[in-house]
Amino acid sequence: MNRITLSRSFRDDQRQLLLDAENSWLFKNRQMAKPFADFIGKYFLDTRIQKKINQLKRNKPNLTIGETHCHSTYSDGLHSIESILLRASLLGLDYVVITDHLVPGKYLINSIIDSLKEQVRCINEWALPSNPIKIYPAFEISALEGHLVLIFSPEYFTPKKICDISLQFSDLDYQFISMLDIIPRIAPLGGISIIAHPNQKRAYPFGVSIKWIEKNLIGLADGIEDISSGHGYQANYSQNLDLASIGSSDDHFNLLMGTAVTAYDSNIHSDLILAVKSRQTVAINVDNSLQSLLKVARQAL
Repeated sequence: MNRITLSRSFRDDQRQLLLDAENSWLFKNRQMAKPFADFIGKYFLDTRIQKKINQLKRNKPNLTIGETHCHSTYSDGLHSIESILLRASLLGLDYVVITDHLVPGKYLINSIIDSLKEQVRCINEWALPSNPIKIYPAFEISALEGHLVLIFSPEYFTPKKICDISLQFSDLDYQFISMLDIIPRIAPLGGISIIAHPNQKRAYPFGVSIKWIEKNLIGLADGIEDISSGHGYQANYSQNLDLASIGSSDDHFNLLMGTAVTAYDSNIHSDLILAVKSRQTVAINVDNSLQSLLKVARQAL
């Protein structure tokens, strides 16, 4: 496998493209859409998701179901970690992975660390009568080729282990590097890497191409998003690439969480990390009732 060598000017150009995009009209107007998204979730979508997840569990009682890609106010999400965790529990999810951004020059490792600490606080002060939902330390990192989700064992929520994550990735606060250099960093921490929204194009590196994955990431990455309700696609990338199949929402509004999920058999695997490493996860499209509306919104924006 050949590593990619990129000039400083190219790296700087990529960084500026991404930062400009994140300051664009699209990002500034997310807040304007928040009340509408909150209304749809509360009065339309939540009940639908609850019923469908309950049905999935009735059909397969050993199925563990969760969200593997969503964002909070610790990066560019519009809802607090507490509200995300509470809604995930109310929807009937078994786990949720909050993947706030690590974007060089934009969202730094300290934001990730603060997000992880806040997740611990929320679980320790759980207010619902049900048991606290399971959480995994994670973040979404912007690499030179696109976005990559890194997920770690729940044991990395301890203060010492959180410090280990910080030490491993703090040098990326102000530099973009290749996925080829990022993924090996998770091995000492026992984590997994998920290729986020592949083939989804933006003006800046966003969804790495399948061709590049085939050439460079086979045997290196662990999973790939076959279904993303936030980006409106459903594919079978994992079958051809020998990667774990992942379903997620990339939710920034605390609205689409649970509409596409990742599931595994809890009789076989004790947690998501082991299921992904064994390539024994299933991406499930739970509810696509908003896709027509989202398609129009994507075209308009």
